[in-house]
Order: sequence, then C-alpha cells, then structure tokens
Amino acid sequence: MGIDRDFPMTRTQIRLLLVGLLVMSVVAAALFGGFIPGFRPNFNPPSTVQVDGVTYFDATLTLNPPIFPQNSSPPQELDFHGVVFALWFTHWNWVSQAWVEGNGTEANGTVDSFLLGETTTPPMNTSLYLAPDESFGAFWPGLPAAGGLVRVLVRA
Repeated sequence: MGIDRDFPMTRTQIRLLLVGLLVMSVVAAALFGGFIPGFRPNFNPPSTVQVDGVTYFDATLTLNPPIFPQNSSPPQELDFHGVVFALWFTHWNWVSQAWVEGNGTEANGTVDSFLLGETTTPPMNTSLYLAPDESFGAFWPGLPAAGGLVRVLVRA
C-alpha cells in the first residue's frame, strides 16, 4: 500500500483536506446535534393527545436540573405550533420535590403563567395546566415520576 504516483498530493494538500473534513464534521454536528436552534431534524411525526375531548399536539421538553447549590434553573424555551413556552424548575430539593414554573405566549401576545408540581406549603398537587381559552397546556406528573420531562400541549 503506497501513494499513487498518478495523483500525487503534497503534505499541504493533505493537511488542507483533513482540515476541511474536520470543519465539515463540526458544522454537521452543530446543525444536526441541536446546537444551532431550529436546525435539529425531527424524525417523529407530530403526536396528538385528547384532554377532556379536545385534541392537542404534544411535545416533550427536557428541563435541566438546577446547578448545585441553587434551587431553580434558568428558563428553557420551546416554540411549538405558534406558542412559545418558557419552563424552569423552582423549589428544587434534589430528592423528591420540585415545581415547574412556566408560561405560554400565544401568537396574539396573550401570556398565561402556570405552576406544576406537588407541595405541602401551600397545599398543591397540579400535574396538568390548560390555558383559560384551552389553546395550550402543560403536563408534568412530578419529579419522581417524570424527572425533567415536561409535556407541552397546543390545540390542534
């Protein structure tokens, strides 16, 4: 196995070729790995769920836990079917409790805020939120059951 003498490449050409391949790999990883928002391919067809007889498109957003020793995480956004969701953890205690706070902004500018989770002070156990006009919602059954997976819903 040797170098083909009919198509000789200099060391500089080989280095340029390798650098070009490396740059293309980094760009491809950034585009399809989700590092550049909006370019991650979605191979799953939109799924739907029915809540009280109303059909909603649904998607799952994975919230990052707070960085120790903080008890809340920065908001994470998801633009889904014309509703921009912003969700974050609050009152995180790393063992069994947390709340998911969030809001949904509709295309017309209407913003609705919500709080999901379970707590004893004040007594609350809310796993499903639907906007007053039922245009969107969010579902999170709690930390032990779902971890950081929050489902967002938009009326179909």
